[in-house]
Amino acid sequence: MNAPLLWFIVGVAFFLAELMTPAMVLLFFGVGAWASALAALLGMDLSWQIITFICISLLTLLVLRSRLRAVFGGRSRRVASENCDGRDEEHCAPHPLTGRQGTVSKSLHPGEVGEVSIDGSFWRAVAPQHIAEGSPVRVLGAEADDALVLRVQPVAKS
Repeated sequence: MNAPLLWFIVGVAFFLAELMTPAMVLLFFGVGAWASALAALLGMDLSWQIITFICISLLTLLVLRSRLRAVFGGRSRRVASENCDGRDEEHCAPHPLTGRQGTVSKSLHPGEVGEVSIDGSFWRAVAPQHIAEGSPVRVLGAEADDALVLRVQPVAKS
């Protein structure tokens, strides 16, 4: 069996193992193995293939792992005050429902999670002050540490 094919098969094995254990680590060793397959195709010695495998695996692991975990783990970036009420910006993140209006279905209390209804869907929500059930609210964004919890504020009835 030739070296490029062997490195390619090792890379596939790492990718398959990553699918079984989604720790977001083995993926980078698969990338390193495929880089080594390319090095073998270019005629590099076995020692350079191994050095390529180690360097590419560690480099991609260090540079990309935290970014990919943030994307696929559901964490979102913090945004400027345009989506927040100005008092608690560090806990506010963008959300597709930002700016939409809804109705409180379970009353909201400071520091506790309640529930709001937006277009027939129910969402967990938090607010900086008490908002009674049935009151209209506007979505400011999502909690920075949990994108499924909306931050809302009351809307003045007119």
